[in-house]
Amino acid sequence: MTSSLRSPGPVAALLALAVGLAGCSAGGAGTPAAPATAAAETTAVTGAAPVLASATLVDDVDPAAGTWSTTWQACFAPAGDEAVAGWEVRTVTAEGVAPRVRELTGGCIDLQLAQGRGTAPADDPGRTAALADAGSLAYRVRAVRADGSATPWTDPVVVGTVR
Repeated sequence: MTSSLRSPGPVAALLALAVGLAGCSAGGAGTPAAPATAAAETTAVTGAAPVLASATLVDDVDPAAGTWSTTWQACFAPAGDEAVAGWEVRTVTAEGVAPRVRELTGGCIDLQLAQGRGTAPADDPGRTAALADAGSLAYRVRAVRADGSATPWTDPVVVGTVR
């Protein structure tokens, strides 16, 4: 099925996404945003790493337009009752962990993984391929406290993970 909404390929879309998240584009709400200035100031690493509170795939269908999209959302929470002033995220690929630390607004990552024409995304082979390719991208997250100290990084959370 050919679609004018679909990118040239899932691999190209993920590559563009990884480059964008590495600093070539500004992030919106719920996405990695501007570089975290506190990252350089953060010296003390204490406590437990945050936990993955939820991870879901959401299919949004617009029957009037005859289009659909699949978004992955992963939300993190502190491991204990400690107060969190902010969140930081790093991209992880097969090449390793990105050196750039970015601010994560709201403690959740929202990524649109696939889009297409029609009203049955689960039946679209492009969606299946995009979700498979998404598994080559992951994120590590940590919480930052008001005093500038931070938790350890989470283990990498693979894009497309559902919990």
